[in-house]
Amino acid sequence: MTLIAKRIPNGYSWTLVTRLGDMLAKAEHAYGRRDQSYTLLGIEFREEDPQIWYPGNCGHIAIQITTDVINDMPMACYQLAHECVHLLSPTGERVVNAFEEGLATYFAHKYVQEEFGRYVPDSYASYAAAKNLVAELLALDSDAVKVLRRVEPTISKITAEQITVAYPSLNPATAAALAAPFEREAGGIQLAHAQ
Repeated sequence: MTLIAKRIPNGYSWTLVTRLGDMLAKAEHAYGRRDQSYTLLGIEFREEDPQIWYPGNCGHIAIQITTDVINDMPMACYQLAHECVHLLSPTGERVVNAFEEGLATYFAHKYVQEEFGRYVPDSYASYAAAKNLVAELLALDSDAVKVLRRVEPTISKITAEQITVAYPSLNPATAAALAAPFEREAGGIQLAHAQ
């Protein structure tokens, strides 16, 4: 089970909590420090899609992942890594741009591939498209998120103009698409366990 720590020679086995610490450190290293005015409460499970939520609207954040991944550490980490990116610059609202959702999807894929050697198929075309936009930007500069967050610390508030000024060689349509509000299509396929 992904919630129970077991004693090993130099400490304890990986749990979702310690994996969250690892992925948050990696996300901050790659994309800049998180907004520490929000307090991370922890991880909980729910029947619906994974998300972060702001209980009490008082600066607290809880990460919710799905019950079907309780006994599947790589898939639990995929969901957790995605939500981890939303911890970097939370707004207290559910509206984000394609840049933030694409970065969350990009990071989740990267984390699970590097840590578990596992490929996870995209659950929705909109997430895949946003991830590909981010990959296009990061191909120009792997530090692009840090560079842009020096101008606008909140990822979901980064504008097309800010992207274009920092990266004039990026296709303007890509910059505009990154800055646009993210819209997940209805339906899609459920996030299946990867093979």
